[in-house]
Order: sequence, then structure tokens, then C-alpha cells
Amino acid sequence: MSERLFIRLGKTLESPCSWLVWSEQEQEIIASGELSDAASLTSLTERAGNRPVDVLVPASSMTLTQIELPEKNQRQALKALPFMLEETIASDVEDMHFVVGPRDGEQLNVIAVAHEQMHDWMSWLMDAGIKVKRIVPDCLALPLEQCRWAALDMGDELLLRTGEGSGVSLPKTWLDFALPKLMPEKQQDEAPISIAAYSEDLVFMDAEVESKPLDLPMMVLAKGILQSPVNLLSGVYVPKREYSKHLMLWKNVAIIAFIAIVLSLVNKGLTIHQLENRSAEVRQESEAIFKRVIPNVNRIVNIRSQMDSQLRSMQGQGGGAAFFEMLDGLRGSFEQVPDLKPNSLRFDANRNELRMQVTAKTYDQVDKFKELVEVRYDLDMGAINSGEDEVNTTLTLRGK
Repeated sequence: MSERLFIRLGKTLESPCSWLVWSEQEQEIIASGELSDAASLTSLTERAGNRPVDVLVPASSMTLTQIELPEKNQRQALKALPFMLEETIASDVEDMHFVVGPRDGEQLNVIAVAHEQMHDWMSWLMDAGIKVKRIVPDCLALPLEQCRWAALDMGDELLLRTGEGSGVSLPKTWLDFALPKLMPEKQQDEAPISIAAYSEDLVFMDAEVESKPLDLPMMVLAKGILQSPVNLLSGVYVPKREYSKHLMLWKNVAIIAFIAIVLSLVNKGLTIHQLENRSAEVRQESEAIFKRVIPNVNRIVNIRSQMDSQLRSMQGQGGGAAFFEMLDGLRGSFEQVPDLKPNSLRFDANRNELRMQVTAKTYDQVDKFKELVEVRYDLDMGAINSGEDEVNTTLTLRGK
């Protein structure tokens, strides 16, 4: 977007605020005005919109100074910068925000502004819903235009930029006293200092004043703020990186999709776990039935292959279905007479006949089993042999 919003804040909430919307493409002012106080910044929220916003703050609310700091070991020396300025700044250095400006030979420009003041400015803008890209001391937004200094009349104050990273805001009542002290000592045969003047009737002793186009003061500052060498939004005040609304929308969609995938995988995992548990239960039941039917089998490795082997040993490979159907019909009888156990089974598929040797604890158990089985099958029972604590016999079953 080619349009930008520029705002100049005051030192306090009650101070007036100037603003200007500038079109870089058309090189013209779209709108401008002045607000009675910082609380009125909400009237600029809609104007800010998606435009870049740059903010100017009064140099009178901070300290712009220089310290002698050689380039060698500068990085280590910057860590001790606040303590190097303790005697220059009246406030406690722990309460100050320091910003390093450009270097001028052995001199390093430094700006010190109170955290409380920074918090005030940031809170005014935040309350108005205005997001800013940079905050610049107003004097450092004055274009130098190939001159050493630049000056602008701002009502009761004179903005003076005295170098690439240095400047001051002077009350006009102080000019006669302060200006001579600010002017550098002129060396013999040295040309007078050149000053870019953006207001009428600016007079400086021992200086060469170059008049510049007389634009609105905010227009002058707006043209120079983008080339300013400093931005107070540094350190703890660096704006957090923001994503566009579309990117945030896709980010939310991605999060929802990720959660859905995770939930789907968890659900599938639970289903698999339940199926595995059920499969294990079925396998255990099958092995229990197999061992009950074929008691002489001590270890089951592969129930399917062992079952096939038992079927082949019981004569014929074509009567498996009939054999299991007959076994299924005997299951209730075995359950009602649990102490009666089969010792061996032999199935004749051609005759559809099952012969088994069984062992029980008493004759009554054999008789009861016989009564139960005869309901569904024709049964022939061989001789009953008795031992010390059991009886055994041979039973031959045929389907009715």
C-alpha cells in the first residue's frame, strides 16, 4: 500500500497529537489534522486500517547524547552502556530504555528514554488499536539535505537536528541562551556551519542558513522519518511478528486437521487394541476347547495345523465338518458331566461314526453322560472297566 499514516504524540496524555496521511505514489497529502489529546487517537483507528503507521515523539521527553566509544571491542562495551551514562542522566539507569544510534568517528550517539514514558506511548496506541512499525524522536526526522544541521519551528519549540543521530528540542524562550552553547567552535578558515531551515525567519549566528520548501511541519517530518537512523522500538519493545489474517486462518485449519488426525489415530488404535484383546480371548477359548477334546495334547503351537493333523489321524480328510458338528453336539453333555473326560477320539467319515474312550470317576457319571448323549445320537457302550478311583469305557456314537 502506497499510503502511510504519520502520528506525532505528545509527552503527556493531555498533549495534542498531530497526524497526516501521505500517498507515496501520488506524492501528496490525503488528509491531516490535530487531536486535542492522546485519548482521541481512537478517531484514527479506521484511518490506520492496513496502512503502515510511523510515530514521532518529542525529543524533549528523552535524552540524546554522545559517548566516546572506540570501535574496537564495541560489542562488549555496549553491555556496560547504561553505567557509562549514569553521570549524564539524572534518572536511575535501570528505569531507562537505551537505543544506540549511528557513530560519528569515536563518538557514539545514544538515546535514553524512561520506560514509563515508552509504556505511556505504547498504551495510548494500543488502546486505539493502532499498530506501529517505528517510533522516532521528532528532531531526528528532520531531513539534513546535505547540510550539517536542520531546523523546524514547531510552535513554542524549535526542533534542531545537529547530526546524523543527534538533536534537541528547545523552548523558544531558551534560544538566546542555549543556541550559542550548541554551536561548535569555529576554527580559523573553517566554513560556517550549514543549516537546512524548514521554517521562515530562522536566524543563527555564525551559520549559513539554507531555506527549504515551506511545507506543513508534519509533512517535513513525514518525509524524513523513513530515513531516520534510529527506531525506539528495539530491545523489549520490538513488535512481535504478526501473521496475516489468511495465514492465521490456515494455521487454525491446520491445527484442527492435526487434532482430527490425532483423534482418528487414537480411535483406530483403541479399535485395534480391542480387536487384539478379543482375538486373544477367542484364541484362548479355542485352545481350551481343543485341549478338552484332545486331552493328550500338552502344547499348542499352531491350533489350525494341529487340528488338521488330528483330523487326518481320525480317518479321512473329507469328514472334518461332520466331525466338528458331532463334537459341537456333545459340548453340552461334557459341560454337564465335567468329570468325564475323553482319552482318545477316532472318527470314521464313511460311517459317520465317532468312537471315543472316556474316563469318569463313577458309574453314575457314565450313565448320566449316556442319557444326555442318547437324546441326539445312537450310542453303543462297551464294557466298563473300573480302577482304583476311576472307571473307563468305550462309546460309539452315530447320528440319528
